[in-house]
Amino acid sequence: MKPPARNLTDWLGHMEALNPASIDLGLERVRKVGERMGVLKPAPVSVIVAGTNGKGSTCVCLERILLASGRRTGCTLSPHLESFRERVRINGVEADSDTLCAAFEAVEAARGDLDLTYFEYSCLATLFCFKAAAVDVAILEVGLGGRLDAFNIVDAQVAVVTSIGLDHMAYLGDSCEAIGAEKAGVFRTGQRIVLGNEMPDSVLAAAARATASPMRWGEGVRLLAETSSADFPTWHVEVDGRRFSGLPSGALPTENCALATAAACAVDAVMGEDRIDEPCVRQGWSEAWLPGRLEAFTAAERQWLVDVAHNPLGAAFLNDEVPRRFPGCRVVAVFGNLQDKDSGAVCRALDGLVRHWVLVDTAGPRGLSAKDLSDRCGGFECSVAGDLGVGLALAHSLTEPSDVILAFGSFAVAQAARSRLTMTDIDLQ
Repeated sequence: MKPPARNLTDWLGHMEALNPASIDLGLERVRKVGERMGVLKPAPVSVIVAGTNGKGSTCVCLERILLASGRRTGCTLSPHLESFRERVRINGVEADSDTLCAAFEAVEAARGDLDLTYFEYSCLATLFCFKAAAVDVAILEVGLGGRLDAFNIVDAQVAVVTSIGLDHMAYLGDSCEAIGAEKAGVFRTGQRIVLGNEMPDSVLAAAARATASPMRWGEGVRLLAETSSADFPTWHVEVDGRRFSGLPSGALPTENCALATAAACAVDAVMGEDRIDEPCVRQGWSEAWLPGRLEAFTAAERQWLVDVAHNPLGAAFLNDEVPRRFPGCRVVAVFGNLQDKDSGAVCRALDGLVRHWVLVDTAGPRGLSAKDLSDRCGGFECSVAGDLGVGLALAHSLTEPSDVILAFGSFAVAQAARSRLTMTDIDLQ
């Protein structure tokens, strides 16, 4: 008798149990299965996006620009906030459960006795979905590092490195040079390469070896604010001499939208077409958004901003971005972090902006208790709340309607905060 078909929940449980190592870097297993499945070339053009922060924002803005140009897209994001389906997007829409289950069945049939990790399994399923949907461009977000990341089995024609900072040091190295070298492992000879701001020498050298003319921030890619009477300025971006003007300040970081614009132009060049024009870019910038990335809410008579920033580089970005979006507002932070993050450096990056810290527990095997977090955040004005609901209520009591409450520090904190803030009957009084 044939066993009953697995549903999506069954498959996700199977993936988690298959290989006990949550991270098992290397490409041998996943490449072997990818070859069997015929998914090493998931689309005519592939774009791989690596970096410490800003990968997801860059991927989604690139997706929206390409869709506006009439191209079919596959886009992968990692990790997810609410549902695994967020990780696989086809033409801007999350894949449905039936599509994902069919992809998992294909991976299972091809893997034989190879014990794939959760991320390797999901990577292969994603590539299968993109190839089955006959997308024109596959946009692949690197999960960790680059050189040994599962998506690096694809020889992408375009590569983007968004930023380099100190994170995941146990796996990638203890300096920006070492981390940059790992992330530059996505480069290929003859590839079109787009580089974000302040790249270490290891990335610049690897890019120069791969191509004679990488598009570097401040040279091949320029972002300038235009004069505007609005609260948020409009922008113009220059990409290798091409200028796109009147671009709106949208929901995502403007710098990442500029990198996405450069990547879209690179896709045009690879395909020998000229589809990326100003209306496409403007539409992409205005439509692109991601849950938990500078996501603003109004709830319980307060302004809230939820973000997944979890390292010092992400905190430094918030230190610049929050005052721009909420000029003159007092900021109270609801903060939870993971054990392997430099929580003290996160607080220092926001010193002068955050007036008071409300510390909460972060769940999971790498989670950090609010009490332990307070030991790392000494010298700052803190309250130890523990439970997230208690923390949100405490932040509410410490603020006025004109203030801003920033809930951030990990994907788990962002997910839990936005779940509470979107409740129709939320009561934080």
